Amino acid sequence: MKGYIREIFSTPLELVTKGQINFGTFDKAFSKINLLEAKKLFGFPIPLFLKKMRLKEWQAFQFWTEDFFILMAVYNPKSISINQLLIFNRKTKQFYKYEKKTAFWKTKISENLINGFSEFVAKNFKLHVFNELEKNRIKIEIDIKKFKTYPDFEADIEIVNPESKNKPIIVSIPFGKNRGMYSHKELSGIQGVIKLGSKIINLKPENSFAIFDDHKGYYPYNMKYDWVTAANYVNDELVGFNLTDNQSVNSEKFNENGLWKGNQLYLLPPVKFIRPNGVNKEWIIRDDRGQVELSFFPVQKNNFRFNLIAVKSDYYGPFGYFKGFIKYSPGKKVIVDDFFGMGEKKFIRS
Repeated sequence: MKGYIREIFSTPLELVTKGQINFGTFDKAFSKINLLEAKKLFGFPIPLFLKKMRLKEWQAFQFWTEDFFILMAVYNPKSISINQLLIFNRKTKQFYKYEKKTAFWKTKISENLINGFSEFVAKNFKLHVFNELEKNRIKIEIDIKKFKTYPDFEADIEIVNPESKNKPIIVSIPFGKNRGMYSHKELSGIQGVIKLGSKIINLKPENSFAIFDDHKGYYPYNMKYDWVTAANYVNDELVGFNLTDNQSVNSEKFNENGLWKGNQLYLLPPVKFIRPNGVNKEWIIRDDRGQVELSFFPVQKNNFRFNLIAVKSDYYGPFGYFKGFIKYSPGKKVIVDDFFGMGEKKFIRS
């Protein structure tokens, strides 16, 4: 097997230089994510307010504890803002979906990970993200009370030593000549406390971890992609992966696929998704080199669908288990045995 090679560049001072987006895979967080300064996004100049309306932004987190898988997101596609906390107990199969849909201007997304914040605040529903990579941390505070018949939820979580111990997947991927998306994804240990009703969950880096995604992009009007992620401890070493098939103009050169293993990042080739029996049955994820051979088995549905003609969402984001392997260098591979995570099959017209 010939290993896949994709170059990692030194991160420039800003994502956009003199109106041109810098595309590639980069080694550390951007200080300035200035996508609104990009020129001629669609081949001609457009006013600033239209750029703001076209720029889709979100911060999302997956948290793993001994029993629970938790998804938290502040998501702003500039149509309907979606703020959510999803909790799945892997032992009991109990599932809670705390979610608020609101006008897009009521959700704030941080300008960067160095020193900013994202938040959604409503009555009895508060999500706060404090991005403080300059202090080598990201803090998350959640406070949701009296939501449907669900137990109250509080959390004070800190992502431990991002970037100092773990290498992130940082990409800028073109969808056109000067239009595309940026993403910073990272796997790291977490610490803090979660309160779910009367249950208290103490988080320690040796048994609790997170993958986070800081994401901004000028996606096409018809936005679509396939994605999976999962993580677990293998022989006391934290291992995780991120695999996506999106609208990149050259997925061989520009993709966000990678394997985290210990404190190393191994870049992976383009992959394709096959669902021979639909989204609720086995997903098959493969590449052309034989490096990635995974199956994903959904166990918990998470759908969001509507059709208003001009605006449409056809979203499936199930939770489930992975099996298979990933070869990360010649002669070396990780056996993916019952890793838990999630996938997405997304189509949004907005």
